[in-house]
Amino acid sequence: MLFFYYLIFLLLFITVLRPFSTLIHELGHGIPALIFTDKKVTLYLGSHGDPTKSFRIQIGRLELFFNNNPFHWKIGLCVLEQKTLSINKQIFIDLMGPLASLSLSMILSYLVFFSNFNDNVKIVLFFFNISTYYDFYINIVPSKNPIELYDGTTVFNDGKQIMDLLKYKNISDGYILGAKHYNNQDYELAALELEKVLDKGYQENIIYQLLISAYLQIKDNTNAARINNLYSNRSKKTFNSNDFSNSGLIKSFFGNYDGAIKDYDEAIKIDPNNSNALNNRGYTYNLIGDYKSAIKDFEKAILLEDSFAYALNNRGFAKIKLGLKEEGLKDLEKSMTLDGTNSYCYFNFGMYHYYNFEYEQALEYFTKAKELDSTTYKLDSYLKKVTDKLSL
Repeated sequence: MLFFYYLIFLLLFITVLRPFSTLIHELGHGIPALIFTDKKVTLYLGSHGDPTKSFRIQIGRLELFFNNNPFHWKIGLCVLEQKTLSINKQIFIDLMGPLASLSLSMILSYLVFFSNFNDNVKIVLFFFNISTYYDFYINIVPSKNPIELYDGTTVFNDGKQIMDLLKYKNISDGYILGAKHYNNQDYELAALELEKVLDKGYQENIIYQLLISAYLQIKDNTNAARINNLYSNRSKKTFNSNDFSNSGLIKSFFGNYDGAIKDYDEAIKIDPNNSNALNNRGYTYNLIGDYKSAIKDFEKAILLEDSFAYALNNRGFAKIKLGLKEEGLKDLEKSMTLDGTNSYCYFNFGMYHYYNFEYEQALEYFTKAKELDSTTYKLDSYLKKVTDKLSL
């Protein structure tokens, strides 16, 4: 009889009490997230972001996935659709999960020591109370051990995230100034200030990310590669989709096309809707002559973003190389209406005329591309070719 009693208690604890504790913790994150954002908030009970083998409940902007196996409900995850939040709001949302667990613990402590429940109920509440204090402890104490999510990315526990966010609040004025220059598209000044921040010893991911992006914007590929190598050596395990996409772009600039495609594969694996990664992988396929694979990527990118001028332009080039010149021309014309300052679009118009043996028109477009961006890939080579054709 005693064994049966303990078995019932154990099943109750595993299938009801522990899942309830996890739900309270995740709601501690989710409720303030709903207050501070106007987009969807998703809670996972029983997984770290896996919607499969789960049943879904939708309550307004709150989406919940419950793992079909309640024995897995001891873990959970809160995911915000809105990614741009102030540091103070992020700290508050991260902190409210452990505080929700602590509040539950304090209520249970009161029930255990001051309620009139019978002893059997108090024993159940006592062990449940211990588990909730444990939940609070393992979440609030910063841990350097990353938690691997369903999509292969990693995050840290609430305490570590809060500590990192506090570092951002205390970051040097140089970072704030560098971020301001970056947002104002003064990328050279942004890079100058962010380099100073790194030199002072601040090495948070956001600094590397902004600095790499700033160098890419001003086409300083050498410095972009230098910072990307530092960032990769330090934080490759925590790379997000955009990190892998930028890394791939840098590698493609230096002719490491296999390495670039591997990075783009990782970026798209993490976020299948990363249109920039799809476009850049397609562009790399163009560079190695795999135009059919390139077109598949461009079509996915355009499906996600129908006004994506670069993807349209690149698809036009791939079609021209496959002999579908008139279809390619339509893509180029649409790309030009969306972005008339893209040197590669003018270059590809030149390629269309070059392959039609219309060398004077080709020269006009190549020359315009040169005016817009003298570093356009293979532009000088084709300028020489078309000039030689005309001289003959």
